[in-house]
Amino acid sequence: MNSTSIVTLDIGGTTINAGRFQNGVIAESNVRSFAAHKNEASILAFIIFCIDSVKNDSTNAIAIGVPCILDIEQGVVFDAINIPAWQQYHLKAALSSHYQCDIYINNDVNCFVAGEHAFGGAQPYQDVVGICLGTGFGSGYILNQQLYAGQNCSAGEVGGIRYLNGTIDDYCSGKFFTEHYQMTGAELAKLAAQNESKALEAFEQFGAHLAQAISTILFVLNPQVIVIGGSVAQSYHLFIEALWRSLANFPYKRVTNNLTIIKSDLENAALLGAAQLYLTSKS
Repeated sequence: MNSTSIVTLDIGGTTINAGRFQNGVIAESNVRSFAAHKNEASILAFIIFCIDSVKNDSTNAIAIGVPCILDIEQGVVFDAINIPAWQQYHLKAALSSHYQCDIYINNDVNCFVAGEHAFGGAQPYQDVVGICLGTGFGSGYILNQQLYAGQNCSAGEVGGIRYLNGTIDDYCSGKFFTEHYQMTGAELAKLAAQNESKALEAFEQFGAHLAQAISTILFVLNPQVIVIGGSVAQSYHLFIEALWRSLANFPYKRVTNNLTIIKSDLENAALLGAAQLYLTSKS
């Protein structure tokens, strides 16, 4: 497929990253702010605009990661928390009526973990958990070298689990900083770099909360490696020590002693993973 290309999209709650996968790399990409609370027609028009910005004459497929559960075969997305218009939206059908090429859709964090497993730091491992910390908390699973999505592509929706006065989403994503410290994670990270005590405490608390979310995953899956990505992962160095200190309380020491946790350093992991999952689906 060296002479062809795949347009890949990573649709989030606030941005859309669009790229073109060609010759095994993302040849071009751009990130645009996304007005996720608009109606179906406006959202579709913007997605088409994003696709057209990177599509060229060699494009023979479009592969998309979406922030919700879905019917992968039919391309119907359901219950998108950050995109209210997508409660049962036939995204694949809508795009198929506009483009004469294959359309493939999967969960955005599934795309992220597939990208990390195929191209990034998780390549040496058979059992991988990918965690994205951004607008919400999402996780995706590679088990015995294969993506595990579950019957409704909802495996990994750990963010919805009840935790303290809310859910894991509320304590293990960017929401934690804005709701509890009235600042963004990026703003607090700048203050932490200046040793501001309130900011350092914020990331200490975040690491402890994230350890609880990871503990839930460890009880169920016992992976070899966890790869952490998303916008909050830019502050990985500020919370990773607190995370490991809290994981010291996990009851099965062999599990944590044999666990590796790494920060994603792969640019456009979700775009690469969307292309990889599409190619796997055709093989």
